[in-house]
Amino acid sequence: MAHGYLLASFLSPITNQRSDHYGGSLANRLRFPLELFRAVRTVWPQHKPMSVRVSATDWVAGGTTGADSVLIARAFKEAGCDVFDVSTGQTDPSSKPVYGRMFQASFSEQIRLEVDIATMAVGAVTSADQVNTLLISGRADLVALARPHLADPYFTLHAAAQLGYEGVTWPSQYLSGAQQLHALHRRARDDAARKSD
Repeated sequence: MAHGYLLASFLSPITNQRSDHYGGSLANRLRFPLELFRAVRTVWPQHKPMSVRVSATDWVAGGTTGADSVLIARAFKEAGCDVFDVSTGQTDPSSKPVYGRMFQASFSEQIRLEVDIATMAVGAVTSADQVNTLLISGRADLVALARPHLADPYFTLHAAAQLGYEGVTWPSQYLSGAQQLHALHRRARDDAARKSD
């Protein structure tokens, strides 16, 4: 339901130019995405979470806003949505995103606080420290990373070693490398602690 795909094209007033009961007001634009969500929710096991990804703003005048996204999230929460994955934009070529470090997190935080639904933050999150900042500060309940994993497929394993967390599973053929990486990070942490004393 994000980035101009089929259901996103119903939600955004920029892309939804319909004049029937699936276009116009936000309630009308929500109709088809909610119908589909409810149909899936009836067959998806109730004990398993179901999420929705949306573009919380179109970054275009007259498009979806953060306030609209709060209303959209409320509607999906009432329909049984468990997690709201909050992205932005990519609905119209004229959009003017305001890029920057963790630039979409404010939308995740707004929805999480105003709707009381679990959110997933995305967008220019590039380090384990940024992930922890978003989680600890309550701006999101989950964080999804794409480009850091494209640049380093073992990003999560490396971040765990950097933070001293040894509870993550490495492929067995890489265990000697994991031991070395953990040892190097332990040594670096110890050296930093000695320097600060």
